[in-house]
Amino acid sequence: MTAEDKIYRLIKLLLYTAKEENAKVTPTKFQKIFFLLEKEKGIDLGLDFEPWLFGAYSEKLQDYLDKLIELGDVDEIEEKEVRDPLSDAIIGYVKNYVLMSDFEPKEDEKDIEQFFREWVKKSKDEIMNYAYRKYPEYFSYEAIRANIMRKLGRST
Repeated sequence: MTAEDKIYRLIKLLLYTAKEENAKVTPTKFQKIFFLLEKEKGIDLGLDFEPWLFGAYSEKLQDYLDKLIELGDVDEIEEKEVRDPLSDAIIGYVKNYVLMSDFEPKEDEKDIEQFFREWVKKSKDEIMNYAYRKYPEYFSYEAIRANIMRKLGRST
């Protein structure tokens, strides 16, 4: 199995577990659970998490998820409008990712499945608070600002 295939499989495993637990997987929750998978379980998936506005974020992980959405294996459901408090204009949507394809966990994935099961049942806020306390470098203003400036090609 290639590294890419493993990541696709793990995304499906997370969403399979969420479906079994009747839990929602929002974009922030999705990113943080994979971040914690790398950090807590020591599984290096090469996702290159960086400090970002809501903590650790991996553009690579989002690309993998987007590909699964494109293939129809995952659906991105827009559940609720997010409105600007001043103008009342719609500025986004609360999203939830749902596995659409058939999936069965393998025996050697039981440990990761259990890890996902523990985290997927928690609220986004619980996960964020845990990650913030344990990995503050991914939430610091200075690190986020430096990351944004680097992406813009400017020095800090």
